[in-house]
Amino acid sequence: MKNNFSFKVIRVGLRFLLLVQCPHTILAQEKHYYFYKPVPYGSEALYNPVTLILNGGFDPFQMLNDREPSWKNVYWKSATTNVWRCITAPGPIINKYGWSKFVGVEIFPTSFRIEEGQYAPNYALHLLGGGMEYRKMSEWYDYHNVPVPYFFGALTRIAYEYLNEVVENGMNYYPNVDCIPDFLIFQPLGILLFSFDGVAEYFSHQLSFNSWPHQVALSFAPFAVRNASQTFIAKIPLNSTRTKSLFLNFGCFVQLGYSYKLDSEHSLTIAAGATSKGRRPLPVRNDVPSNTIIIGPMAGIYYDRNNSLLASFVFADTYFMRYRLNIYPGIISLGSLSPGFFLSIDTNKNAVVGITLPVLPVGIGAKL
Repeated sequence: MKNNFSFKVIRVGLRFLLLVQCPHTILAQEKHYYFYKPVPYGSEALYNPVTLILNGGFDPFQMLNDREPSWKNVYWKSATTNVWRCITAPGPIINKYGWSKFVGVEIFPTSFRIEEGQYAPNYALHLLGGGMEYRKMSEWYDYHNVPVPYFFGALTRIAYEYLNEVVENGMNYYPNVDCIPDFLIFQPLGILLFSFDGVAEYFSHQLSFNSWPHQVALSFAPFAVRNASQTFIAKIPLNSTRTKSLFLNFGCFVQLGYSYKLDSEHSLTIAAGATSKGRRPLPVRNDVPSNTIIIGPMAGIYYDRNNSLLASFVFADTYFMRYRLNIYPGIISLGSLSPGFFLSIDTNKNAVVGITLPVLPVGIGAKL
C-alpha cells in the first residue's frame, strides 16, 4: 500500500515537472487552432505580426503604378490625417456623397459594373480575409503565450488595416468614402464573425481558407518594403477524397483554378484571372472623390504542403511586380537553415531579389 502511494506521488511529481519545464509544448498539443499552423516550412513558417502588418499594409503598392514602394513615397503626414478625419467623422462626408449612393456602391451589391462594385473587395478582403487574419493572428499570439491573445489579434488587424488605408491614400485625398466602410463596417464585422468557432471551423475545414502572403522584405537603398502582397485562398473539394479542388485566390486580384493533391501532404495548383493594375478616378460627387480599378490579366502556378505555400510563380499585368517567383523555407536547405528566396521583375525589367528566414521577423531585399 505504501509502495503504491509512493509510486503515485512520484508519478504526479514527474507530471508536474514536465508541465513546468514544457508548458508551451503541452498546451499547444491540447489546443486546437483553426488557421495558424506552427510548422517550419512554407508561408506558415514566416507568419508573424510584423509580416502581417507589412504585407497587409503595403499591399496597395501592387496597383499604385504611379509610386514605387519606397518609404518616402507614402504620404505619411497628409494621408494619416486624411484617413483619421474620414473614420472619426464619417457622417458629414457620407451626407455630401449621398447615403443612397454610398450604400449602393460600398455596402450592398446593387450593380455589377466595376465602377459601382466597391462592395466586392469590402466583403472579400475586409470581412472574410480580414476576419480570418484576426482569428489566425490571435491563434499565433495564443501559441506564443501572449496574454489576452484575441485583444492583440484585433489590435494587429486594426493596425494593418489603418496602414493599408494610409498607403492607398494620396496627398490631398480628402474627403473620401473609400476607407469608411473598410474600417468602420467590414473590419468590425469580420472580427465579430470569425470570433465564432463554428464560422472558423467551416472556413478552415470545409474550404481550406487561408492566407498565402508573399515573402515581404525590407530594402535599404532606397528604404522600401518589397514583395508585399496580402492574398487569400480557398479550396472547394470536387470529390469525396478531397484530392481535386476548385481553387479561389483573391487579394487586389481574383483567380480561379484547379488544385490537385500529389500525395497526402503536397498539392499543385494552376490558376488564372484578373488583377488591379492601377486606379482610375471617378467623377467627383458633391466634392467627394472616389476611385475605381483598372483591370489586367493574371496567372500563376502554386505548390503547397498542408496548405502552407512552398513555391509560386505568378505573372500579373502590374507595373512593379509583373513576374514574381517565391521559394519559401522548406524547399532549399543550407546546413541547418532553410531560407526562402524571391525574385520580382517590373515592366522595365528592373529586378528585386530577397531572402527570408523563419528566425527573422522580416526578409532582406535589394533592388538590382
